[in-house]
Amino acid sequence: MPRVLKRIESVVPRRASGYGGKARGLAALARAGFPVPAAYAMPGWVGDSFFSSVLEIEDRPRALLRSPYVPDSRLQSIAERVRAATLPQDVVRGVTDALLALTDEGATSFAVRSSAMHEDQEGASAAGMHSTLLNLTREDEVLDAIQLCWSGLFRPRVLSYLRTLGDDVPVSVGVVIQAMVPAEVSGVLFTVNPLTGDTGELVINAAYGLGSSVVDGRVTPDTYRVDKATGQLRDQILGDKAQQTVLEPSGGVREVAVAPAQRECPALSEQQLLHLRDLAIRVESHFGDARDVEWGIAEQQVYVLQARPIVVPSTRNRRGSRRDRPWDRRKIVWSNANVGEALPGVATPFTWSVLSQFSDLGFRRAFGAMGCTVPRDVELVGDFRGRIYINLTEFSSIMSQLPWIHPSTLVRLGGGQYASELDEIVAERSSTGFFLRLPQTVSRYARENFRLQARIDDFETYFSEERTRIHGIDPRLLEPSGLDRMLGDVEHLLDETGSIMLTAYANLLTAVLALTGLLRAVAQGHGSGFYRELLSGLQDVDSARPGFVLWQIAQMARQEPEVAELIRVAEPSELTVAGLPAGGTQDALGRFLEDYGYRGIREAEIAAPRWSEDPTLMFVVLRAHLNSTTDLDERNRDLRRAREEAEGKLKKSVPFPLRPSVTKLLEVVRRFTRMREHLRGHVVEVLGMFRCVALEASRRIEAREPEAGPDAAFFLTLAEVRRVLYDDNERVAVRVQRRRLEHERNQALPEPPATFVGFPPDDAGATSTSKRLRGLAASRGVAEGRVRILRDPSQAANFEPGEVLVVAAADTGWAPLFLAASGVVTELGGPLSHAAIILREYGVPAVVNVTNATRSLRDGDLVRLDGDVGTVEILGA
Repeated sequence: MPRVLKRIESVVPRRASGYGGKARGLAALARAGFPVPAAYAMPGWVGDSFFSSVLEIEDRPRALLRSPYVPDSRLQSIAERVRAATLPQDVVRGVTDALLALTDEGATSFAVRSSAMHEDQEGASAAGMHSTLLNLTREDEVLDAIQLCWSGLFRPRVLSYLRTLGDDVPVSVGVVIQAMVPAEVSGVLFTVNPLTGDTGELVINAAYGLGSSVVDGRVTPDTYRVDKATGQLRDQILGDKAQQTVLEPSGGVREVAVAPAQRECPALSEQQLLHLRDLAIRVESHFGDARDVEWGIAEQQVYVLQARPIVVPSTRNRRGSRRDRPWDRRKIVWSNANVGEALPGVATPFTWSVLSQFSDLGFRRAFGAMGCTVPRDVELVGDFRGRIYINLTEFSSIMSQLPWIHPSTLVRLGGGQYASELDEIVAERSSTGFFLRLPQTVSRYARENFRLQARIDDFETYFSEERTRIHGIDPRLLEPSGLDRMLGDVEHLLDETGSIMLTAYANLLTAVLALTGLLRAVAQGHGSGFYRELLSGLQDVDSARPGFVLWQIAQMARQEPEVAELIRVAEPSELTVAGLPAGGTQDALGRFLEDYGYRGIREAEIAAPRWSEDPTLMFVVLRAHLNSTTDLDERNRDLRRAREEAEGKLKKSVPFPLRPSVTKLLEVVRRFTRMREHLRGHVVEVLGMFRCVALEASRRIEAREPEAGPDAAFFLTLAEVRRVLYDDNERVAVRVQRRRLEHERNQALPEPPATFVGFPPDDAGATSTSKRLRGLAASRGVAEGRVRILRDPSQAANFEPGEVLVVAAADTGWAPLFLAASGVVTELGGPLSHAAIILREYGVPAVVNVTNATRSLRDGDLVRLDGDVGTVEILGA
């Protein structure tokens, strides 16, 4: 008779499948010399033989899978029989011998783990669906644990999962008996960043005690992001690590509190991080793919407890040369001053996987359009504590190819802070290549712009048809393959929309650089606000239109006293369009949501609700307009007058022969400004389509795995959602729970600085005690008023007309509220940001890029905001 237990390293590859996924993986690790705890593996046929001896044929796993319905009570009865039956003597003898051998090697207690044939495979992980019992000290406990592993096959959830794998699925359950590792620190490492797909970065989660608390999501661990090539820390976030799972001397485990001082310390030393980094590289190299590795450290020895394949976001194939040498990560300058306005706060994994790829591709196209080369392996965007940042070091290196334009110009146009660390980068680059490519660049630029309007007209027809087709699909009625195809269609639409929007943006940037350079040469005496006055009050900027429309609807509501009174006195969060008295206002708001309902606060975050789902901000804005006397017509006349005066000054400043060219250049800047804002609206619409698919995918995931909770798809990457859709066997609940906790932890962390060097500091930076805060002038005019700080949409109802609105990032979803404010202050953004363009359209004084404004100011402070010079003066508390 074959042996019922084998040493784990003796399980040879050709027979490993009979021992189950976990044993197969551990055997491969042990044979390759990885530090795996001593273990024995029991093949699946032992359990099958046991079932044959204690269960009737109709109660055995294969027969149950063929039955259309098996009551839970019957399954519970079968499982109890399996646990209560007497084990064969050969099994008992085999276990006795294995425990003696492990004890001779120093083991004092044991872990028993199920190792099902369908477990820990790339196509069917079954993660968390079978049993693991820890710190067993007696032989009878180990024998009971083996029967418990076998009985786990009769859980309703396990049988339901097996049915999804098809008729030929192997149903045997092997068992691993392993020496218990009394880990002081343990956790999980990913050999590739599982959210961003960055193959140059590994992610380590670590906490005190046994790793079960990290794997099950019961503790918030430390998170380390380590550069795979150098071993340098890219980021470190300390979790609270409030509890740890420890071994009981008498057997079993228990949860104990971690001392407060210990919680604030990193769980891993620098040396341990380097050991784990080396281990990750070896594991990935051995298996040839990305791995999720469970590990533990006991007495300074790192042990590998498990290694499973993982799915990571795919990266596009990139053309171009590689960088000659990598940057020292400690000197890289990161900033989210501009991109943070588009996507403020912590991004969900789904949003990150969509937008990081979109942003990277977009930046490459924009640089290419300006005649710059971009190295193939360049890292343009990064993720720090869930927030998106751009790599200013790389940006400056690429932009330094442009002659006569210092990268600080583009940095400041985007709202970033130029750091002195960038100077040495700029000094290293040559413009020779740029001049060699200049004929092709000019030719391509002329060719693209010659047909650009025709291309946009064709695109608008295509977009309209695709929007109508996709909106006509009810995702609830689709088969999984159909929902997957719908997601693919939305991806393609984003690609097409983004491509043409980014072409417009590259053209806008080129034209703005030419215009600002010209103004510096011929109009220095007109002050820094001259450029803003030339581009104010354009009247037909798409992103500003919702605010104008709501102001007009408010004037309409004044003519319907019952509607106006209801909007004034009711809680905005409780109002709905359908709940308003019938009439012109109700009809107009219905049309407003049809036209603009796809927009919303943090609208680039796919998990965030849109105005059509939550119209609270719409009613807040209406109430503010009803309670104010803003004369929008007069404001527009003032803007037009200021713009015309600026145009007159420009004509007088420019030599006569150059005036037609300058006038044309100004028209080009205005045209591309309108075009970019219009096309960005289309991008936001497509993100809403992603949201529609993700909500339906979440509903299906929760139906399949209730423990995953609502909105599960937003805590998966795009690639992972697609895998869930085409593979009914994929289980993601544990992954979702981990990432949900990580997302909540990132939200609770202080916001990293808008610009930092190397790695974000642990604190958020000091608040200013000065009575005068400085930022960037974004929209002309001076305003005085009381401060109203809004950190999230739920606080919008507190806003009163005439207050100075202060927000961390004024993304386009806040825009309608700008019209009711006397002024706007933001922590992020620059002169070219979407919010700055909208504010200039509204004629609302604004200062952007004010460091720590939401913490340096307080609700109710009286301030004077100067949008001409970029200052906020505190007049009184």
